[in-house]
Amino acid sequence: MFFIGGPGNAFCRKVIVLDKPVSGAFAAVIADPHSYACPSWMEIPGMEHNWLLAGSLLKYRLFVNGRTAGIGPARPVDPARTVETHFPLTGILHKGVNVVGVMSRGERFGFALSIRIDFTDGSYREFVTGPDWKVLPANDIFSPVCWKKPALSFPKGSPGPGEQPEHINGERFPYGWLSPDFDDSAWEQAVCFADDKAYSLEPAQIPQYQETRIAPVSIERLDDGRIVVDFGRAIFGSLELACRRAALVEVRLGEELLPYGGVRFQMRTGNCYQEGWSFPEGGARLFQFGLRSFRYAELVGYPGKLIPRSIAALALNSPFDDGDSAFGCSDPRLGQVWQLCKNSVKYTTLDVYQDCPSRERMAYEADAYINMLTHFSVEARTRVARRTILYQMNHYTWPCEWRLFMAPVVYEYFMHTGDRALLKQVYGRLTAECSFHRLLRDGLVPEFPMRVIVDWPQSCRDNYEFGPDNAVPNAFVYWSLDTLSKLAGYLGKKADCTEFAALAAKVKLAFNERLFDPEQELFVDNSKSRHAGFHTNMFAVAFDLVGADRLERVADFIDRSGMKCSVYGAQFYLDALFKCRRADRAIELMTADSDRSWLNMIRLGATVTTEAWNPELKPNMSFVHPWGSAPGNVIPRRLFGLQPTAPGWREFSFDPQPGPLDFGTYRLKTPAGIVAAGFDRRSGELRSSCSLMRNEECPR
Repeated sequence: MFFIGGPGNAFCRKVIVLDKPVSGAFAAVIADPHSYACPSWMEIPGMEHNWLLAGSLLKYRLFVNGRTAGIGPARPVDPARTVETHFPLTGILHKGVNVVGVMSRGERFGFALSIRIDFTDGSYREFVTGPDWKVLPANDIFSPVCWKKPALSFPKGSPGPGEQPEHINGERFPYGWLSPDFDDSAWEQAVCFADDKAYSLEPAQIPQYQETRIAPVSIERLDDGRIVVDFGRAIFGSLELACRRAALVEVRLGEELLPYGGVRFQMRTGNCYQEGWSFPEGGARLFQFGLRSFRYAELVGYPGKLIPRSIAALALNSPFDDGDSAFGCSDPRLGQVWQLCKNSVKYTTLDVYQDCPSRERMAYEADAYINMLTHFSVEARTRVARRTILYQMNHYTWPCEWRLFMAPVVYEYFMHTGDRALLKQVYGRLTAECSFHRLLRDGLVPEFPMRVIVDWPQSCRDNYEFGPDNAVPNAFVYWSLDTLSKLAGYLGKKADCTEFAALAAKVKLAFNERLFDPEQELFVDNSKSRHAGFHTNMFAVAFDLVGADRLERVADFIDRSGMKCSVYGAQFYLDALFKCRRADRAIELMTADSDRSWLNMIRLGATVTTEAWNPELKPNMSFVHPWGSAPGNVIPRRLFGLQPTAPGWREFSFDPQPGPLDFGTYRLKTPAGIVAAGFDRRSGELRSSCSLMRNEECPR
């Protein structure tokens, strides 16, 4: 098969006539590999091209007989390869005339496709892209430059990484191009840019993307004629809009509303979602090729009344099964927070766990740790987690602590799935690249080679003092070494297990000897500091660095400090409180209504956890940022105490800490089966129960 479509936008079409009944079929599609922007922002030699996406995140949309059959590709794990994705076509292709269409957005060659069709008589045929396809170049249809700019508000920015503006020229759109009766005689014969050997391939190994049509929950016309549409939830996807007559409509999208009316289309994140769509005489229905992050749409210049069936959001996600988990308790506020966190996974997961779908579509290690824990706490699928780990091993990011997350990420994945093959595959690189143990001097790392982040944004660092033997990254060194020792043990590497355990013990000893202030009875930020920072003490508790004789005092300190950390740090703050048996305080924080709370996110209009507690702390915050989803995993893992203690959930703990709650129930589908747990103390006595319905016992 050959690459066709070439660089830029193109409609590609092929009519296939089948003379026999079809028993099965599938398409294999490849496209140009993704490129990356801003290499100078990276601080890791040899890992320059791995942060922000350039070009387009999506490179093709496949249609067969008028139905969307595939969207892709995923980002390759190996940056030198491109992803081959298989899409099932059984039940879509049939005897008679069939139309295969592809909207392509190439960077170099475009896309290549092959279709295998099996017939009921046992024979088969294959169709591939080549010069017998017809192509309509479409750079003047999905144009990055608005051809009618004077009629629009002045464009003020870019849609952000992985996208380009789509000023859609509906007067040139090939309506009906997916119909067998469409006349494509004026289209060009396809030019073959390269064959399928142009790139080495890797399989997608993730679920096929799922596109869901989301109807508006409200449509409001403002006094000046602008129309504001609320889809009621965060969308990572595109907009579809129908108009019944000729018009030039300015389309604005955003994650939040402006206080004086309209949509914040010049988003806090730096993205600008503002486009001009030109509708032809007689009207039409148009839609975006690429992806945006939005909840609201604003239309300027839309003629007449906008009715609900004329507009929809097309949300793109990895498939998600809502029935894999359920939570209920006596406090409805905690239920709201849990649902927010569950939706944070459901609405944002695509090929890898990502920072956010607007400003940075990159997999950061810390984001992936929290996102993965929450995903495992609300849904059974694990292939995106596996792919994210493999992707991140080839795409490290810049913060010091983030590199130290990789061993814990792999550990949590292994304990949940029992995937020994993945552990074997990455173990060598984890030990060589992700622990900083070779930089230890007398039990601590005196200076780190990468930027120490402590917490993000910087406004949430509680005046942490940087200096020699920085406490927070050294706490991460201990966590990483302790985790590597456990992983080595599971692989039967006794020497490594002993070595990493001994190194972890040395770090713990030095941490307590050189970073503990006996007068304050607290840990200090560095070996030259007297500042006992919240983060230093919080991470020390979360990572089990505090001895029993000191734990109560340190626990009191972080307990009364309150939510000084960011939404990222909240993961470890809640973990630390539950480890100290401070469930009352942890649940109080998860149900708080302050300006640093999950209920405040909901009050701000978020339906996915946000990047920061509020815009005052981070003015350029994203309203769609699943790294804020800590309660989604803390509730089952800590409040109910449900955690695997043997790989694959063959054994697990159940240690509920109800705190102020009168009752609670949790159900979770795990690799071993369905776990159901609950507690109730309305009778005055705490009663708890837990059961596992193993997979072989589950109804089919």
